[in-house]
Amino acid sequence: MDRMTASAPGRPGAGETSVTRVLGILDLFTPEAPVWTADTMIEHLLLGRATIYRYVRALCDAGFLVPVAGAGYALGPRFIEFDRNIRLADPLLHIVPPVMAELRDTVAGGQLLCAFYGLRVLAVLQDKTDPDITMSMERGRPFPLFQGSPSRVILAHLPTYRLRNLALNHQAAIAAAGLGQNWAEFRDGLRAVRRMGYLVASDIDKALVGISAPIFHAPGSVVASLCLVRTKERVTPDDAAYLGRLAVTACQRISAELQAFRLRQTDAAFPVSRVR
Repeated sequence: MDRMTASAPGRPGAGETSVTRVLGILDLFTPEAPVWTADTMIEHLLLGRATIYRYVRALCDAGFLVPVAGAGYALGPRFIEFDRNIRLADPLLHIVPPVMAELRDTVAGGQLLCAFYGLRVLAVLQDKTDPDITMSMERGRPFPLFQGSPSRVILAHLPTYRLRNLALNHQAAIAAAGLGQNWAEFRDGLRAVRRMGYLVASDIDKALVGISAPIFHAPGSVVASLCLVRTKERVTPDDAAYLGRLAVTACQRISAELQAFRLRQTDAAFPVSRVR
């Protein structure tokens, strides 16, 4: 069963509230299933018809859902408004694009800016000059913290206590990602990444190589990563080392500008991600 429980249709299950059930409706909408009817919501969430109609009506009134043909509903314009607000307010999206623009000709491939949110890393900006490159990491698409060069370079720079929590609570996922069968292997592998300063990997898009370095919004506080991308056939070991140094230098510059902005703007919003 998914987020919802079936203990009593129309009533919250154990630990569920009206808010979490409304959020559960929004979680249904994906690129693979962009339209849901009230009947399919009822069937999937095991909630009462009156409850579903009440929640859907509230979501439509707020602009989070819109009715579409066939008695269905799709995500509404409010999300587009929120995306605009994020683009205008996020300092990373002001600081990083000029740096990406300077790197375009040298990278001669693609670039990704990815931000850290708890157990996920979210692609927030993509740029490419090579038409042969197709990146699955595009704006708004989340990826696990344990997979992909942009994610794992962030992981490597988390504080030790957070890494211990991850090792305790997510050992199976860590082992499946090849990051170690125990705490010592996990810790030592990430130490090696920190010493290198960047990470080279191709475990998500197999035809591509991503070279990533971390971005810090305060000393020791990693918040994002920049990934330089080329097709695997266009990356020699020397190329990877050169692009790694390029990524580190670019991220040091971004980090410095981000931290200076943070000092100037005391009310700036920087995500503080909780690792569970």
